[in-house]
Formats: sequence, structure tokens, C-alpha cells
Amino acid sequence: MRNKLFLSIALVLTITMSLSAQKNLSLGIIGTRFGNTNNDSKLTDIKNPTGYGIVASYNLNSEFGVAFTGEYYKGDIENSAGKERDIRGHLSLFYTFIPESRISPYFSAGIVFTNRNHEYTNGIADKTDNLFFAREGLGVDLKIVQNLSLNLDCGIYHDGLHLVGWSSSVGFRYGIKTF
Repeated sequence: MRNKLFLSIALVLTITMSLSAQKNLSLGIIGTRFGNTNNDSKLTDIKNPTGYGIVASYNLNSEFGVAFTGEYYKGDIENSAGKERDIRGHLSLFYTFIPESRISPYFSAGIVFTNRNHEYTNGIADKTDNLFFAREGLGVDLKIVQNLSLNLDCGIYHDGLHLVGWSSSVGFRYGIKTF
């Protein structure tokens, strides 16, 4: 038992030190608010679409990187009795305008996969659908301390033909840059 505890502590310390030494890797948490446009291709049917998620990113160099974001949403359906549950994952490439700075703005572009599940309470058959969208966004990482940044991000979503929604998020990222 004592050896397992020692090995567990050593593993946690090793991972933490390697993350803080690694300039290229970051992990974070986010909270996101979504909005729809007024057309049939809605991003979500939730009345108040706010959710939370995690993000992992890898900087290819000081200007370019790739990120994966996973998000979860659940709420009441806007125009019907029932609940909607959304699980989203997006893969994005990003370009940082001013690398190696306390304030690092960026542009991102990528694809989004959404699994939506509608559970109706008024006798309508439940439905599940899988949707793909494109996403472009602007954001900024604001360095708080050595390896911790506040992240602000805004994005638009489209299906190739029309704009389907927008998002704004705030989060924290650990190890995104070492200055």
C-alpha cells in the first residue's frame, strides 16, 4: 500500500512537472453560451443554451496550433415540452497573431460534430440527430501567471450554406505558454 501511494505521488508530480515544462501542451475548462440564428438550421433547440466543457491544445510552433474541445449541454426545449441533450466536439486549427505575449489574440477555424438527443414529454417520438458544422472564431489568451491563462473566445457556426449560430466562451487553460 505504501509503495502504491509513493508511486501515485511520483506519477502526479512527474505529469505536473512535464506539463509545466512543456510549452506546446495545454489543458483547460470552459463555459459556453450559444445563440441561434432565425432559420430552420438551428445549432440547438435549448431555451437557455449554456454548457461546459474541456479543451486540449497543442502548439505546433509559436504561431500555429491545433485544439480539440468537448462540450456538454442539457436544457428545456424552446418550443415544445421536453429536454434536449447535446454533446459537441470540435477540432480547430488556430493562428496566434502576437505569440509569446501576455495578451495573445488568435483566429481559429475548424469542424464541429454535434450529437443532439430530444426527449419529448408530450407524446412526440424522441429523436436523435448527428450534425456537422464549420466554425470560425476569434479569441484571446490572457496570461494570469506563468502557466495559467484566461481564455475568451467568440465563434460563428455555419453548415456551408447558412449561418446557424454563434458562441461565446470563457475558460482557463493550464500550460498554454511559458513566458
